[in-house]
Amino acid sequence: MQMENIQATLNKGPAVQAAKPTKMRSENVTVHYGAKQALNGINLDVPERQVTALIGPSGCGKSTYLRCLNRMNDTIDGCKVGGKITLDNEDIYDPSIDVVELRARVGMVFQKPNPFPKSIFENVAYGPKIHGLARNKNELDEIVHRSLERAGLLKEVKDRLDEPGTGLSGGQQQRLCIARAIAVSPEVILMDEPCSALDPIATATVEELIDELRENFTIVIVTHSMQQAARVSQVTAMFHLGDLAEVGPTEKMFSNPDDKRTQDYITGRFG
Repeated sequence: MQMENIQATLNKGPAVQAAKPTKMRSENVTVHYGAKQALNGINLDVPERQVTALIGPSGCGKSTYLRCLNRMNDTIDGCKVGGKITLDNEDIYDPSIDVVELRARVGMVFQKPNPFPKSIFENVAYGPKIHGLARNKNELDEIVHRSLERAGLLKEVKDRLDEPGTGLSGGQQQRLCIARAIAVSPEVILMDEPCSALDPIATATVEELIDELRENFTIVIVTHSMQQAARVSQVTAMFHLGDLAEVGPTEKMFSNPDDKRTQDYITGRFG
């Protein structure tokens, strides 16, 4: 039944597109937490302006890999990242790289909506202020309004921009966090199970938004929902016990995977 649902989803999903240039490239990426190895030599290309979905059972390394892409693992004591990751052919772990600047280029949306304890306006304005993206109040207003509009939230909040972001519904809070991420004009947006805390209606709204955002942004999403991966992504990567089992066009991955671990996972034999 699960496979039938996924197949039906694929038939409705976005059309497969011509190959896009690589935006981020990982070469032999390893991660150790102390003595424990969490990733075993990952080689993965993330295509520009497409959605790449990372799937696999819990604890397989999906979120660990995602955090490597904007050096969020730097904040974890005892975490050591090896190998090479490039953004537009630039090594993001090079000592000369400004990590704050990197995280402006590679934004992140977390599993649980986490608006700042500030107004809706200030949530979105925070990044542009820090990075000096607006020369005056008018430019800042324009960035905030444009970001909220791109996140599909402006109509709902335009008369309450001074109210706390924490007063919004869960789905609205997640779209506020997406608006906050895109306000600094990132090139890549990382999403770590962005819909897992949302109801089905809010999930559908965020998925529609993801499909619109890929026209301008490269997106990497971790998801436990295979239907969601089938709905929103063009490329799917299957992780298993710290290995990259397989990567390929989403339609092929769900209809005719090459690796038995992928086949077993998507048919519900484990996970």
